[in-house]
Parts: sequence; structure tokens; C-alpha cells
Amino acid sequence: MKLKLFILFIVFAFSKLVAQQAPQFSQYIFNYYAINPAMAGSQGCLNFSIGHRNQWLNLEGAPKTSFGSFSTELKFKQRPTNRSKHGIGMYLENDVIGPTAKTSINLAYAFHLPITREINASFGIFVGLHQFKLDASKIELADANDPLIGGSSNTLLVPDFSPGLFLSHKNWFAGYSIKQLARNKWKIIGTNDSRNRWHHYVVGGKRFDIGRINLIPSAMLKYAALSKAALDLNLIAELNRSFDVGIGWRNQDQIGAMVKIKFARFFTLGYSYDYTISNLRFASSNTHEVIIVVSACPHNRGEVYQCPIFN
Repeated sequence: MKLKLFILFIVFAFSKLVAQQAPQFSQYIFNYYAINPAMAGSQGCLNFSIGHRNQWLNLEGAPKTSFGSFSTELKFKQRPTNRSKHGIGMYLENDVIGPTAKTSINLAYAFHLPITREINASFGIFVGLHQFKLDASKIELADANDPLIGGSSNTLLVPDFSPGLFLSHKNWFAGYSIKQLARNKWKIIGTNDSRNRWHHYVVGGKRFDIGRINLIPSAMLKYAALSKAALDLNLIAELNRSFDVGIGWRNQDQIGAMVKIKFARFFTLGYSYDYTISNLRFASSNTHEVIIVVSACPHNRGEVYQCPIFN
């Protein structure tokens, strides 16, 4: 088992730790705050979320990502003509892959201001600490005293910055963010020149009213140096105020289905199931992702829809 884990780790060490160093989410609309700090305080009330993604189920050493977050609007006395506002929050994440783990804590600040009567812009930044861990006890070697593994240690990366901007309308949204702006260096299994890479995210989507339901096509383009660009395409159907269903596709990787349910006035549950279409499907074809959001604002039951990324 340890030998399989080590082989899997070596594959990921090249493809993920060097290139794709940030976890991915299928429900990127529902969990967009994890990607873009400009979302902090967007909805005007306190929001908490927790989630877990179990990628390639039952494949030993496959990625597992857990996270939790909160955000809220800062309340100040303002002139009636001043529609700008400030948001703050925190985002915690633990990403485990094979014998490695990366734990992150990020504080968020965002400034929101109207551009027109119907379009709002926000600018935000995450400031965080990242700790990378290697558990050498999970790797079985011919030489138990191998200095490459024996010399590995925990490294705390201080600081890290991730800025973002976001445009929202009641029927569309667009955003751009970049992760790991500090490009910190870290040492693992004997290498000296490894460093974090910039991860770019471009997101956009629009709502279409087709009668009894609304359709929301959206896309997210992700790019990091030394890796191929990844494209996520989602199509969400808003069946009513409390129930959404959708399908998703990621180039050369997965297709999937998702559902979002609002219940008990303040709670929202999101779930996605991904089926692997790459060669990894022969080892494991299933990925599960669950997100729960608790909001201090009750669900909107009126006739006017909010921006699709807020619903």
C-alpha cells in the first residue's frame, strides 16, 4: 500500500505541487468566495460555509479538500447617497494529497461600489499563511535513511496574497482573481528551487429566463505556469426559489451533476458528483463534493432574482 501511495505521490508532485498547486471545485459558482476575495460581504449579512471534496474515491492518496469560511458586510453610518460598502471575512482550507498536506488560513477584505444603477464592482484581497507538510512515515523506501526524505520538514509560508475583482448584475457576473501572488519558495524531498506558481481564474455567467425556469450557463478558465489551462463549463437550471440542478464538464477530466437545495429559511446545501473521463477512471471514477451554507439573511422569496452567483 505504501508503495502505491508513493507512486501516486510522485505523479501528483509533478502535476499538482509544481503546476496545479491549488484545489479545484466543481461548484465554483456556489463556492466562488474560495476563489475570489472580492466576494467578502457581497450579500450584506453574515454567512458561514463548510465543505468537503473527496476526489477519486477509494484511490489511495487521492486529493481530499476540506474548507470553512465566513464573511460579512461592515456596517457604518453613511450618507444616503453613498452606496459603497466594505466586507471582511476568513477562509480556511486543508488540502491533503498522498503524504502531503497544505493548510491555509486567509483573511479577506473587499470594497464594493456601484458603477451604474444595476452594475456593482468589488475589489478584494486575501492575506494568508500557508503551511506545507510532508509525512515521510507514509512513504516506504529501500533505504529508510534516505536523506531526501529525512531532510524534509514543515514549511510555513509567510505571507501570501491573493487579489481579485468582481462585477455583478442581477442577470450576469464576471470576475478575475489570482492566487499565490507572493510566489513563496519551499523545500520538499531535497529540492531547493520549488516555488508557488500564480494561479489565474477568469469566471463569467449569465441568467436566461426561458419561461417557468431560468438557465445559467457559466464558465471558469484556470491557468498556472507549467500546466495546461483548465476549462470548467456549468449549466444550472433554477427550477424554483429553493431547488437548482445542473451539469458540469471539465476539459479532459470529468463530467458531473450537481444539485442545490435551500431549506429551513437560512440553510443551503450543495452537492456535486463527478465522473472521471480521463485515464484515471480505470482506478477511480467517482468524486463527491458537499457544501453547506448558513446565512443570517432568510432566503429571498420575492419575485426579483439576485445576481446568479448570490442565489
